[in-house]
Amino acid sequence: MIFNFCVVAFLGFTLRSKILFSIPFLDYNRLLDAHFHFAFGGWVTLALAVLFVSEVLPNQAAGKSVYKWLLACILVAAWVLLAASPLPANSTGASICATIFILVTYVFAWFFLNDLYKAPINKTVKLLALSAIACLVLSSTGIFMLAWLFAIKSLNTFAYRDALYTYLHLQYNGFFTLSVFAVFFNKILPQMVIVWNRKAHQFSQMLCLSILPSMFLTYLWRDPNEVYRIIAIAGSISLLLCFVLFLRLVPDLVKLYSQSEFTIRYMVYLSFGAFLIKIFLQSFTLFPLVGNAVFGDRPVIIGFLHLVFLGFVTLFLMMWFAQSGFLNIKPGFVKFSLAVFTLAIILNEAVLMTQGLGAMLIKSSYVFPWILWGISIVLLVSALLIAGARAQSKRLQSIK
Repeated sequence: MIFNFCVVAFLGFTLRSKILFSIPFLDYNRLLDAHFHFAFGGWVTLALAVLFVSEVLPNQAAGKSVYKWLLACILVAAWVLLAASPLPANSTGASICATIFILVTYVFAWFFLNDLYKAPINKTVKLLALSAIACLVLSSTGIFMLAWLFAIKSLNTFAYRDALYTYLHLQYNGFFTLSVFAVFFNKILPQMVIVWNRKAHQFSQMLCLSILPSMFLTYLWRDPNEVYRIIAIAGSISLLLCFVLFLRLVPDLVKLYSQSEFTIRYMVYLSFGAFLIKIFLQSFTLFPLVGNAVFGDRPVIIGFLHLVFLGFVTLFLMMWFAQSGFLNIKPGFVKFSLAVFTLAIILNEAVLMTQGLGAMLIKSSYVFPWILWGISIVLLVSALLIAGARAQSKRLQSIK
């Protein structure tokens, strides 16, 4: 998995290089598709699927050989999709590769949900995991809609963007977010008092209920009818309620992690801090000033997507790997690798948002692409350092 993350970082660095330098043998749009699809399939989806099986399911279910095959199939399908990236997005080959990956996730969802239903696990975790897998499956409707629009050679730009935004919403705000909380709560709920468990369940219920109405916030960019707007308002309110309900959990989370190792503690704080920023900003896309910036300003769009993908989800995954021993936190090299990676994420977000604000004020500078290119180098180097940290951790485990 860490190797796949290094590939994602390398593709991101190559994209930033393509913006600044003439690299005629690389097509920017196809490189962007490769980065996008492999980041989703080869890194986050695979990592979350592994954690669902290893952390959420009971040992008896997790030990089934079918999951080894399914996880291997997700990995192979992600690489096939990456290999197909040079093909045009509307080509038959690209469609077949995308369909293979989606079908593999369907099969995984079927087996996982069957075992999840039978498993004697906490009701909050079960709700989050069930909703996460539902979002994973439903998100494919956006991909199939895009494929259909390509097939009929539609010129309806509204339909293209709505299909893409539907897919991104159900992935980012649905599958990714709900999966993180399912894994996290599965670990900490047994350590918390009954009152905190009730608060966590209330937050989880509202988070799940917010997914569909908040999706209509992504359709406001095209000034839809009043029905869409009313549902979007309900989505905005539900997100603000999620924000408030999660804030009620924060004091006890801070107390729980106050004695944890420094690196783990602050990665937890930054990850869930990014989540709070995400839902707060998302709720205010209801207002045209914010919505037009988020859906019309490219740096802001990229910044928002990276806020969730890197700041929230990937930071959480790295923290989890360190906490679980997959990355042995004791050697200083591991701590250094994670620190560099975390710093790169913070700088990346700060520069993207500053660039977006500058574009809104028509005061953007040519310096920003160069700074972002430099940060992409740091992200790539930190990913390679983490890969080295994983190799060191594996060696230490073998010695024991």
